[in-house]
Amino acid sequence: MILDSLILQAKLFLEGDMDIQIKEKNIEITSPEKLELKEFTSMIGTGGTLNAMIVISFDSTILGKLIELFMDGEEVEEEELNEIRDSVSGEVVNTIIGLALPTFPNRGKGVTITPPIAVNDASSIYKHKDSKILSATIKTSDGEMVISAVGSKDEIK
Repeated sequence: MILDSLILQAKLFLEGDMDIQIKEKNIEITSPEKLELKEFTSMIGTGGTLNAMIVISFDSTILGKLIELFMDGEEVEEEELNEIRDSVSGEVVNTIIGLALPTFPNRGKGVTITPPIAVNDASSIYKHKDSKILSATIKTSDGEMVISAVGSKDEIK
């Protein structure tokens, strides 16, 4: 399953690369009718052999910690903060998908990926009639991150 791979890579990235402690090792996967987004969200679309939207939504606490780590403690000016938030959230989504790609169907061959898009003014995503949303919340010592896959019922299992 695509979401299982994304969750695994997110956990490895957060704990291994970012040294952010995961609070709950067993992460529940839900299939909501409507996906409630946190304060900051980045999305990447996939095409080719896998047509889906991968959505990662961050609360301000975990995104703040990730910014601190990405900026290596460098001071961030207030006027640069929104741009840096979008950049870091996009980089995190890119990294997780890149790490998970070899475990996608056909080992990721034929899967195309769009650049990440920051969506910070939306509050929810609704599923359409023939689509499915799978979602999981990763709770860390530094806040929460929600990883979701949105696509057709056949592709998002």
